[in-house]
Amino acid sequence: MINIDMLNEMFGGDEEITQQLFELYLAENSEIGNVILQHYETNDLSTLFHTVHTLSGALGNLCEMNILPLIKEIEASAKVGNTPEKDTIDAVINGLDEIKQQMEVYLSAQ
Repeated sequence: MINIDMLNEMFGGDEEITQQLFELYLAENSEIGNVILQHYETNDLSTLFHTVHTLSGALGNLCEMNILPLIKEIEASAKVGNTPEKDTIDAVINGLDEIKQQMEVYLSAQ
């Protein structure tokens, strides 16, 4: 989950910036879980690496605290040509769904 309080603090309490970041993330990554699963199922480890590497940076900048270690685990495996564990993939996809929901709830309250 995103630590929204920490994120808002980074921007001096300007919730409009957080709102814009969430809108941008959702526009770019609304189907990222499906993309990760597709790369995993086709064993396209190079593309999986690039996808999760980019995602890792985005979520790190958004103060995500829970699934970032799992994303980095997938990234490390894919980078060296090892297929990540399916349980790890599933946990990340579930976490991404929760983040998406968290962002949507935040945006609907604004």
